[in-house]
Amino acid sequence: MKRTLFTLLICSLFSPIAWSQCGAGQSEVIVQITPDNYPGETSWELMAGGSIVATGNYLGDTICVPQNSCIQFKIMDSFGDGICCSYGNGSYNLILDGSVVATGGAFGSEETVTTNCPPGTTCEDPLTATTGSFTAPDQNTWYEFTPAATGIYSISTCNGNTCDTKIWVYDHCGGNVNETNTGTIFYDDNQGGCGEQAVVEAYFQTGITYYIRIGLDASAPCVTDPIAFEITYVGPITGCMDPSACNYNPLASVAGTCYFYPDPNCPNGPDLSIVQNDVQNSLNLRTEQATNCMVEEGCMNGYGTRTVLAFDTHIQNVGETDYYIGNPTSNPTQFSFNNCHGHAHYEGYADYILYKPNGVSIPIGHKNGFCVMDLECNNGGTAQYGCSNMGISKDCGDIYNSYLDCQWIDITDVDTGEYILAIKVNWDQSPDALGRYEMGYENNWAQVCIRITEDASGNKGYTLLADCQPYVDCAGVPYGNSLVDCEGNCGGSAMRGDVDLNQQIELNDGVTYVNGILNSSMTPSECRDISGDGAITVWDAGLAVNCALNDAPGNTVCDFPNTVTNPAQYAEIGFTEINTSMNYIDVYIRNPDCKIVGYEFNVSGVDIVDVENLVSPVNYPATPQFLPGGNKVVCLSYQDSLIPKNITPAPLVRIHYSQITDPTICVEEIVHVINNAYQPIVTNNPQACVSVAGVNELGMQEFSMYPNPASGQVKISLKVKAEENFTIVLVDALGRTVQTQRLSPGTSETSLDVSGLSNGMYRVIMTNGTVKTSKNLSILR
Repeated sequence: MKRTLFTLLICSLFSPIAWSQCGAGQSEVIVQITPDNYPGETSWELMAGGSIVATGNYLGDTICVPQNSCIQFKIMDSFGDGICCSYGNGSYNLILDGSVVATGGAFGSEETVTTNCPPGTTCEDPLTATTGSFTAPDQNTWYEFTPAATGIYSISTCNGNTCDTKIWVYDHCGGNVNETNTGTIFYDDNQGGCGEQAVVEAYFQTGITYYIRIGLDASAPCVTDPIAFEITYVGPITGCMDPSACNYNPLASVAGTCYFYPDPNCPNGPDLSIVQNDVQNSLNLRTEQATNCMVEEGCMNGYGTRTVLAFDTHIQNVGETDYYIGNPTSNPTQFSFNNCHGHAHYEGYADYILYKPNGVSIPIGHKNGFCVMDLECNNGGTAQYGCSNMGISKDCGDIYNSYLDCQWIDITDVDTGEYILAIKVNWDQSPDALGRYEMGYENNWAQVCIRITEDASGNKGYTLLADCQPYVDCAGVPYGNSLVDCEGNCGGSAMRGDVDLNQQIELNDGVTYVNGILNSSMTPSECRDISGDGAITVWDAGLAVNCALNDAPGNTVCDFPNTVTNPAQYAEIGFTEINTSMNYIDVYIRNPDCKIVGYEFNVSGVDIVDVENLVSPVNYPATPQFLPGGNKVVCLSYQDSLIPKNITPAPLVRIHYSQITDPTICVEEIVHVINNAYQPIVTNNPQACVSVAGVNELGMQEFSMYPNPASGQVKISLKVKAEENFTIVLVDALGRTVQTQRLSPGTSETSLDVSGLSNGMYRVIMTNGTVKTSKNLSILR
């Protein structure tokens, strides 16, 4: 059947009905895709002349485009494993006017190829820029720039342009490229001081290649003209070069005057301030589609369509020195490198929290890992810092606009009522990379008081509340950081998930959870129920293990409670075989959408004496846990190993039992199946029960066959005559059925003719449609 379906698919892909010839002055582009085993994960888009002209799925398409168009083809895989070769040998071809111009299949989340494009279309083939004046022939033209000297450079579109221009600067090629400053190290859109034109003033280092993108503001379209811009070397930075001085400037390459404590000329330090009005005036409610990235980074609390309350975060340095953070490479402990934005994130910079009026926070906020950079210097400062060398210059500011991903809080599941939305910068009051503490912290906090509402259709809304009183923490400190711990103590040290009470979350906590689940010794509490579902299950154990294995700056794996489930992924668990002569039951799993890190299910009708893992130990060397005489099976990987995706049922465990306690044996409940992100997924058990009533009389418990190995006729004898219709099925080593024979009631023996089969190992299965038993048969000539 699979072979037939595949043949039909190939025929449809190459059918002349699907594709037609293009007209005069047009070229024919054929997107040809051979899918892997998961065709629903594949999508693509085609750009011609800078605009998207077609999108599609695994079926491919034929598109007519103007001749000589620059063509960019992007193919995407939603699971992130391409279309070759882990789950099928998929591939793609891009055919232009009959010639294959690109082919592939082994990629991650996406791959982009171009053809017939001029230099500068992508960062893989950029134009070269030096200091001087240039003209970008098209919007979104790429240049590479390697500065001849270290210092401040200005990149400007201020002269000769009428359209609204933008400038993006990257320190790498590839990653997340869009209309915002996501992934950039420097960026400007209307903040540079010459109206709608853009200016980037940046500290560049000699010997490093930077990628500059010159383009237009997509929100203000106009007739595209060539874009004039210039790159100017402003000069080196002059400053104190002695690290022991109080006014040390780590960017300086020309020596300046140094001061040493307690010299009265020593500056007091930086002072970060959030612009309160910008937060309040920018508040907007909208819906966003949650991506895996957003959920993993903690800025979405679920999948699907989410309602978010977005806002601008404008942070200014109103102090007397720069707020210096530095290079992520030389100071890695302060940065997160595991994110979806293509550059390092500085940690501890900003925190978004929603408080109830009583000061208790609710678990929907997140710490936003920012790239800290100079985006505006309207108070007279000089821009220097970007994502490759972070900081905020004195009298400059960093802006994160509300249209950026994760510049929000997710209120989808928040109850109606009054709340305080708090935006905090440098929330832990730590010094900068030079050891300089801020001059004060009263201005590190902005807040708005809101009332969250919901209409009869379930649509969220909000209103601003007047007379918003300053937040006071549980210790009575205005704008304080003291919180009530999970045991109810203000400023207490109790940690959610630390069930062995040793002040850290480690793998032993996961083991303690599993033991508590099996012997029913662990009751839910605020500190233990880290999944927030009111029960202690393998979900809690998995969250603890994820925290122990994967905690690192910038991620949210140890932020509890973690209530995220995944409704888009599915698994089923059921029976495949019962062997009453050897007292075991085989259980299968089918998980077509995701890999699995752990599971928990209950059985009834037998007393368990052992559980054996049937998944390949190469992929999943985990040991199923159980209590002798019990009915629960729990399995969790403590080393991040995973059960591979399975489109069809695959062996999971073999349950050995001491006795049958009920004529019907069932997978009574699938408590949870946990995916590789440690999220519960949708489960089902379509083959939940098998009946063992009268199985001895039916002869299902045992049969014999000889000779074995065999080359011709194989005689099969049932221990007891069959009293209902049975079927004998012969399958090869690949699971393909090669023979089927039905037995009439009263049959006690029969034979199979295997003379026409190839040498190898086969399996003889006897089934009545409800239960089955099987034996191996070797064919040898």
